[in-house]
Amino acid sequence: MIVKSPPRPSPVLRNRPASNTPKTGPLSGSNGKRSSGGSRKKKKLLSPGKLILWSVALGLAGTLYLTHVFQTQNTLQEVQQLRMEHERAQRIHTEARRNYEQMTGPAEIYSRAQSLGMISGGATDPVIVIDN
Repeated sequence: MIVKSPPRPSPVLRNRPASNTPKTGPLSGSNGKRSSGGSRKKKKLLSPGKLILWSVALGLAGTLYLTHVFQTQNTLQEVQQLRMEHERAQRIHTEARRNYEQMTGPAEIYSRAQSLGMISGGATDPVIVIDN
């Protein structure tokens, strides 16, 4: 007795127009035939948790940047104020030095000596040497 397997049913073809060009597009596979809808996966750009995390991170970075900018501006104002104080102190020092030079200069010394009754010997005044 010979046992035969039951005949396989022939594949059912869908009604579609015959075309010699392969189908290409978002649903086509590598061989040009359309792939089944179940193998298509939808990619998510950002999950809600990641979106919240990125929002918090960007907010924190923005806050740090703005804090840095304001601190830099305050530091610049302090530097400019100190520079102005330094320049004012230099002017006061220069004026005091000029006054001192005027009070201890040769013209002032000669005029004070003359007012005290001293007599100028002129340019030919001999040098006095003191012996010990």
